[in-house]
Amino acid sequence: MSDAILIRLFARHFGDPVAALKRLDGHLASVGLPFDVKAHLREVEFPAQPGLPQGLPSFIYYFVPDSQRGSDQAVVPDPLHPSFIKACDGIGLNLGCPVRLLRALDAFARLAPGDQTEPKAALQNARQHLPTIEELLWLTVWKSPADPRRGGQWAGASGDVDWALSASGYPVFLEAKFRQSDWPRLSDAGSYERIGDGFLANAAHKFPVERRQAALHLVGATVFQEVTESILMATAHELAATPQIDALIFRSLSQVIDVVSPYQSVTEQITQLIAAPHVMDYPVHNVFFDIERRDARLSQRSAGTGPAGKGAVRAFSHRIAPSGRFSFPMPEPGAYRLNIPFRGQDGEPRFNMIPKYLFA
Repeated sequence: MSDAILIRLFARHFGDPVAALKRLDGHLASVGLPFDVKAHLREVEFPAQPGLPQGLPSFIYYFVPDSQRGSDQAVVPDPLHPSFIKACDGIGLNLGCPVRLLRALDAFARLAPGDQTEPKAALQNARQHLPTIEELLWLTVWKSPADPRRGGQWAGASGDVDWALSASGYPVFLEAKFRQSDWPRLSDAGSYERIGDGFLANAAHKFPVERRQAALHLVGATVFQEVTESILMATAHELAATPQIDALIFRSLSQVIDVVSPYQSVTEQITQLIAAPHVMDYPVHNVFFDIERRDARLSQRSAGTGPAGKGAVRAFSHRIAPSGRFSFPMPEPGAYRLNIPFRGQDGEPRFNMIPKYLFA
């Protein structure tokens, strides 16, 4: 049954779904995850309704036990307490996308054995499994990528840079970050920007201030939704304060990419090195949030609040939108809701999708 579900999913995103399944089986046998992906594979149907006579493509995912995220996590009564960040179900939080997993493991398999040690251990750690997938996927965004490897540590800097590679013949060093705390931007009606420090706070120390070779020093941030002008403005201030980083690249789960740099030439160069995404490279990502908790947060916020830098800082940005079109209609907001009729002993939510409208 699980193989049939995976083939049905892979047929939407790969030319040969059977070959894709065989690759996944080989990768899983090699990596040795602490949980059985196929045993935790689930499919949720989107029922037909007026305006969507065929429904929508089913949502296929696997549950990650012990991720320490999900709607079963305890929250503080204060709606704005940061504990709410962990109390959400979704791709990248406590649910994994098999397509993202396969593409990440394809990239992992191209690494030399010595460079596989750290990401393999992280994939085997329930709390790091999903962020590590997003980290590996940064190896897939480039034109003509070659020689992918761990970035290592430079003299005069502290900590290891995640990746080094050649993109269209140009050397790139990239520190990858996955903002799991970014999901409320999908739900909170523009009233949420971020929790915690900026996007470069945990990356700047990894890059040396003095350059010893011609290469791009980049930070790649995976986010849930394309970034706003407010975030771009805050990013400009962060980049101005960290000249050792050439640019920050945002990559949303919807595949919109934003390149931001203090230098127009750098923005243009990076844009030319990135392979244009296609809408069908990955499934539409899903995040399932508690509506009552969301409404309580909204009632205590003013819409549009977010980070703002002091004064004007010059930066150049370029957005790369995915090409192509979906093979199904995009529903209106709120076309479906879901409930959780029961949970497994490990806290796994079992979803039931409810259409907004019923046929007469």
